Amino acid sequence: MYYYILDSHKLSLQKFESLQVELQGLLAEFNISGDMGRVTALRSMADLIETASQRGAKTIVACGSDDTFNIMLALLKGRDFTVGFIPLDQSSYLGKILGLDSLHTAVKTIAARRIEKIDLAICGNTYFMSFIEFGINRDQLRGLSLWNSFNPLSSPTYPLTLRIDGSYTIQTNCASGIIANTRPLTADVPHIANPTDGLLDLMLVENMSKRELMKYRDLLLSGSLEHIPHTSVIKCKRVELLEPRGLPISMSDRIITKLPATVEIIPRRLKMIVGKNRTF
Repeated sequence: MYYYILDSHKLSLQKFESLQVELQGLLAEFNISGDMGRVTALRSMADLIETASQRGAKTIVACGSDDTFNIMLALLKGRDFTVGFIPLDQSSYLGKILGLDSLHTAVKTIAARRIEKIDLAICGNTYFMSFIEFGINRDQLRGLSLWNSFNPLSSPTYPLTLRIDGSYTIQTNCASGIIANTRPLTADVPHIANPTDGLLDLMLVENMSKRELMKYRDLLLSGSLEHIPHTSVIKCKRVELLEPRGLPISMSDRIITKLPATVEIIPRRLKMIVGKNRTF
């Protein structure tokens, strides 16, 4: 049984309603109609996941933006669903990674049920397929220009202590960092952030001045940290972020926890419906 979770995030009401009608028609055409719930102020994502579980759904499909999928995955908390994604936002990077380049292709992919076991990462109690970030945040980077004040970035680096795979400790001055399972395709190094290699990709940008932040802003926003000078790239299975205590860790512009925190990879844990044109 399929359960579809619809989310209008990033879409106008008119656009969302149009896509919902098109989606329902395609689901009927491919004979994969199922129960459907929409995220609203009165029905949260967690409520809809609980409803899907109570109704005995075996496949749960997020229909919306990358944020929709990431939030759903985080709230599944390891439950044994087969997971699918139907991007309603054309800018979806997860859709491109999974080989879903249109609404029609996504629905056809769900119907074909080509299932790949994908690595699942966990940070604290939050499961994720994408990546988490710490250090200079995206709101600061988006607002950065030659004309505005640098006051929000008055301390562009901070002392970071972390332990890798329980075997060695790193202490460094860090400006920004990500721990990736997958990331946007604009970060075009294929051996980094492969969701089937059983590894996390830790990237740390060190000793960055305010002017360098401005120069490399687009690379920071895209997650392409390996193209920035003074960047360390480490493949590992477990990262313990120890200090500074209280440093926020974010995913999709939302703080999910603070240091100290542990991030681990669970190889081939997620049963994901993927397209034949997936990138991995």
